[in-house]
Amino acid sequence: MPEETMAISGRIRETYILGIITLISCIGSVGLTLVLTSLPVIQSTAAGNAGQAYDAAAAATSVIVLVYIARTFRHQGDEARINRELISLQRDDTQGQHKTVQRSAEAAVRARHIKLLEMAINDPELMQCWPVYGIADSDERRRQYLYCNLIISHHCMCYELGYYSDDEVEQTLRHIFTNEIVRSFWETTREARSRNAPHGGTMRKFYDLAELTYLRLQADEA
Repeated sequence: MPEETMAISGRIRETYILGIITLISCIGSVGLTLVLTSLPVIQSTAAGNAGQAYDAAAAATSVIVLVYIARTFRHQGDEARINRELISLQRDDTQGQHKTVQRSAEAAVRARHIKLLEMAINDPELMQCWPVYGIADSDERRRQYLYCNLIISHHCMCYELGYYSDDEVEQTLRHIFTNEIVRSFWETTREARSRNAPHGGTMRKFYDLAELTYLRLQADEA
């Protein structure tokens, strides 16, 4: 990635500069020591404070090096933090794109399923290709149950896509379950739905909310 490559190059450059400055400081300290110790005037007793002056110069040089080292480490720490944030954002963006593609694929599959049901509703011969829902022994009731399946599937897809909250889907389903045909369909398909719905997913959560709403409505009317 370009950002990571630039960050690595920056750290290498900082390390290289730090090494050069440290090397120059060491060479300078050694050179200053040789100069101070080779001059006769400095070796005399009158220049007895030369050693102290050198110590002060060496200490100042060390302070400069330490300050630069601290600055370099801080800069590298800031770069590392920024890189972590960039990587996290890129990962979140990739995951978001993956979820979007997955939802689009699911929506396309369900659209095909809806199309198949619509064809069966409009054509009695095609409807015979679908299994019978429980006691739906007449063509009229079978068409009604197929349409009920479309209604429930529509609200399930809306819930999975985030258009409904839990409270909103409960209110919507409570209104839908006031229809006797829908309630009969729900009761008839309960066992198959419980067996076929995947556990742990959003679809399963929708079915659990729908079942709870159905049972509450029954209790309120009892």
